Amino acid sequence: MFAAASEKGGRAASCRPPAHSPAPLVAESLVEEPLVEEPLVAESLVEEPLVAEGVWKRFGSASALAGVDLRVGAGAVVGLVGPNGSGKTTLLRAAAGLLTIDAGSIRVAGAAAGSRPARAATALVPDEPAGFDELTVTEFVSLVHALWAADERAARRARVLTAAFGLGDRLDQRLGALSRGLRRQASAVAAFSLAPPLVLVDEATATLDPEAVVVLSEAVAALAARGCGVLLATQDLHFAGAACHEIVLLHRGVVIDRGEPGALRARHAASSLEDVFLSALGDGRLRERVRDAFGAL
Repeated sequence: MFAAASEKGGRAASCRPPAHSPAPLVAESLVEEPLVEEPLVAESLVEEPLVAEGVWKRFGSASALAGVDLRVGAGAVVGLVGPNGSGKTTLLRAAAGLLTIDAGSIRVAGAAAGSRPARAATALVPDEPAGFDELTVTEFVSLVHALWAADERAARRARVLTAAFGLGDRLDQRLGALSRGLRRQASAVAAFSLAPPLVLVDEATATLDPEAVVVLSEAVAALAARGCGVLLATQDLHFAGAACHEIVLLHRGVVIDRGEPGALRARHAASSLEDVFLSALGDGRLRERVRDAFGAL
């Protein structure tokens, strides 16, 4: 097993996958100029693709992140789970270098988040891909590869991912003409094919049909097997339990618990991750209250 998770509310432990684990997933991020002069080599392992320590981010008087500690080891898939507004997207954007933090530190592959080396080592699949509606799927993937100076291996991975997601007959269609789910799949193809040290996926299964969720899960596992570290934000607890080595529960910008899915269920004496989530939030009687309310109708 990978290193044991810290106790509730404690300091983040380095998350490493079991030696026998299947493989996890990958992601995407864009900038205006190429980030690397040589192709990324995904097989070159970075021991800790992501280290976040004491991270704070405020928007006005509201704290989106309040002292978050989190680590993603090479080959690990870590799931961020929390209610709307808990800080999941803020943390992913900060790790991708799209937001500056107010306190603490985030390092990606040993470099400060937002620096050129860190951005070159990161790929982000956003919740809502935007800004490239006039490009076809092929043009979009080619643009991402050009920005990263990706080599033929990335092109081969893109062809495999395109076929797996069933996008083969849509390669010449503009992104703006596709549904949100199909745009997200195109974004995943571009990001995953880079296979960088760190892959970030926001709202992992949102808008994806069941077949695409299966492909996403297998792609994540394959990326993790290559040594990529994957951090995904999701509210799909079933997916998180199946795809992630560690789950981090985030609420109002604070880590309230973390651990391997089975360990979390045992610690909360819960039969499901949904019940773990409610227990961690201090609302373990929600189901009972809702049933009683409906019963009174």
